[in-house]
Amino acid sequence: MTEWIGGRRPVAEALAAGRPAHRLLVSSNAKPNPELNALIAGAREAGLSVQTVSSEQLARTAGFDGHQGVLLEVSERRWSDLTEMLARAAARQHEPFLLLLEHLQDPVNLGALLRSAEAAGLDGALFPERGAAPLSPAAVKASAGASEHLLLARVGSLGETIHELKLAGIRLVAADQEAEQSAWDADLTGPIALVVGSEGSGVSGATKRRSDLLVRLPMAGRVASLNAATAGALLLFEIVRQRSLEGAR
Repeated sequence: MTEWIGGRRPVAEALAAGRPAHRLLVSSNAKPNPELNALIAGAREAGLSVQTVSSEQLARTAGFDGHQGVLLEVSERRWSDLTEMLARAAARQHEPFLLLLEHLQDPVNLGALLRSAEAAGLDGALFPERGAAPLSPAAVKASAGASEHLLLARVGSLGETIHELKLAGIRLVAADQEAEQSAWDADLTGPIALVVGSEGSGVSGATKRRSDLLVRLPMAGRVASLNAATAGALLLFEIVRQRSLEGAR
């Protein structure tokens, strides 16, 4: 089976990551520029067929807006697992740093969080197989290609995954705007999996009870909360900040 990656940056990242690919489709309406020329050259260097198609055909194939006139046909994604993520952390010689997403519904939020996770140097991200936004072409586009570099795992049971994380000695830190402790004051060092919940209801009660720590972002304005992708990004980089300070001691 194959799938499609749309958007110039995601296509470039997929090629750079060595994702097995088959062909590149380019819209007949796409205006040549250095970025597009580089994509076409990269595809040809990889031995791929480059085909020019109508903008209508490209839109039908993509199934979403924002493809920017290019689509890359790639082999089905190879999913990772917790064992591989822990091995990556060991190879990087740091304590595991993971992201656990609980039922995000918006593919743009999913992609944005994966982009932040990759930029923060995470060892992997885990999310449910059911009841959540899939890693669709729109999500891959929103990730700006970060999904091609980050280890990703789909899990059947969040409860079992949480149990496995705890057995591996990883603390679960859940984002909860009602938490007593601010992320700025919490100890966010050591092996951590940050849990980000759904856009509407946040982290579920069951997952909160299983978490080792609940943290909130201090809000100075009149708005009560941030969206999931923004809040998750801020928490990820607070963890990065604290880990870097600990490493400098």
